[in-house]
Amino acid sequence: MPNHDTADSPGAISRSLYEQGMTDGLPVHPPTEDAVAEMLRGTARDRDHVLGRLGNNENALTVEKLASNAVMAGCLPPYMPVLEAGARALADPKSNSIQVSVSTGSWAYQWIINGPVREELDIESGTGAFGPNFHANRTIGRALGLAYKNTANLRPGEKDMGVMGNPFKFSLLAGENQEHSPWEPYHVTHGYDAEESTITLAGPNSFVQYFPHENTADEILKGMVRNTPPSMVGGEQQGGDIDQTIFHLVNRYNAEELAGIDATKRDVKEYICENSYLRTEDYQKGSLWDGVLRRHEGKGSPLQVAQVDDPEYVKVVTVGGPGRVNAIVGPSIGGPVTKRIEFPNDWDALVEEYALDRRWFDGVTY
Repeated sequence: MPNHDTADSPGAISRSLYEQGMTDGLPVHPPTEDAVAEMLRGTARDRDHVLGRLGNNENALTVEKLASNAVMAGCLPPYMPVLEAGARALADPKSNSIQVSVSTGSWAYQWIINGPVREELDIESGTGAFGPNFHANRTIGRALGLAYKNTANLRPGEKDMGVMGNPFKFSLLAGENQEHSPWEPYHVTHGYDAEESTITLAGPNSFVQYFPHENTADEILKGMVRNTPPSMVGGEQQGGDIDQTIFHLVNRYNAEELAGIDATKRDVKEYICENSYLRTEDYQKGSLWDGVLRRHEGKGSPLQVAQVDDPEYVKVVTVGGPGRVNAIVGPSIGGPVTKRIEFPNDWDALVEEYALDRRWFDGVTY
């Protein structure tokens, strides 16, 4: 195919980066010196500050490298504090990000944003939050994926060995719909103050949506168990080196209906755990590892085993707009890891400078 771009045109630079394996296959913004310098206005850290080390070779992800990938992904400078916190989550050994990134299982990076930063950066948590349309949701997730890919030098068939690949690899990011949830936010459940902003990373390989049979609390709970595939196992795996978790994304109406019977998040998690038993042969088909079965060695083969070992391996988050559709995401083979988002002193002014005017937005808060 002939290339009609000049050597220094945005199209030619994007093409060159693709040919070097540095993109996700979509066009990117050229990470010129000026563009990277502008992105760095979003951080108070030095450009050579190491946020963490990624991949088998523990390559350093610096603030400058993160900013370069953020430019390519189309991010705005005010997004940098979120990106830096996300980078720290990727570098945390508890996230198991290396296996998420390279395993044949084709895992994705799942991001949940909590706190005031959602409104300040227009990170969507309502209608279509995990879908297309929303600039911050799409570009932040893309930038963090590109940063891992390019820092760890991941190439498909060389290091990234995902058999099928995963369409959610760089795009599974949403805010929690705290304003329309009857429960405390995810980050508060995990020890943060409500006014703090956080980003949470998990590593799932499946995303399943379903309608509850009836919108009663009893049927909603049954539906959460019934619609969880056998492959979504929650518990200690591989001798406890890796934990698998399952995220239940609950729409605001179903969350309110559960709260109507005074069901807390903890109650929901306990119900799922207590009612998650599978036939042993089904568990074996769905499980990646046999941790639960090994614990029964010498005790005879059980007819049933728990799909979820403990309520803590179930995570409940309110996401989405009006409507009664829920989703189950998992199993996650890393984390979840939550990091506090830290802001530079002049960040509010930068947010105002770069505010996007979504003229297609109807002004209704979902």
